[in-house]
Amino acid sequence: MTSRWGARLLAGLLAVGVLSGCALLVPEDERQAHYEAFLEERSELRDWSVRGRAALRADGEAVSLSLRWQQRGESYTINLSGPFGAGAVRIEGQPGQVTLRDGAGQSATAQSPEDLLAAQTGHRLPVTALRDWIVGRPAAGLGVDELSLDRAGRPDRLEQAGWEVDFQGWTEVDGMDLPSRVDLHSGSTQMRVALSGWSRGDG
Repeated sequence: MTSRWGARLLAGLLAVGVLSGCALLVPEDERQAHYEAFLEERSELRDWSVRGRAALRADGEAVSLSLRWQQRGESYTINLSGPFGAGAVRIEGQPGQVTLRDGAGQSATAQSPEDLLAAQTGHRLPVTALRDWIVGRPAAGLGVDELSLDRAGRPDRLEQAGWEVDFQGWTEVDGMDLPSRVDLHSGSTQMRVALSGWSRGDG
């Protein structure tokens, strides 16, 4: 028969499992090794897609967008739209060339998504880095100014290129933990990205 103390302990362990997304908790001195395995696992992740919602606040303005991101190697397609599909745009990119098309058939081209969005919206957003942040890893080619790990050896918070990136939740997709929410902050610009419908590979 389970003692009252044992029952409380079991309940506490179950609660920790729920709050951590059922991830395996590892001792602090082993987290770095788990993090390195975490990064190695993602080094093979080249093709994926995800749906979600992004809430952006900058310079006193706020906007909420639906998004669908498809990544195929170095090429990507990002579909964005406002409430009820208003203001839909499609961004298609590869290294050195990015094109934005709106629902009226108008298009614009730039060498990077940052340049393109800055020209079209006045805001410079870290789209290139977000490609890595959105799958839970530091952005390639940028120094990491700060990094902290959670109790499962996954990134909890990192700083790169003036952006603070907080991983607020995780979901398991075919045996791999992928973010379910990422919060970004730089100066007066804040962005929250809630993610769902993850698919790995060509799905």
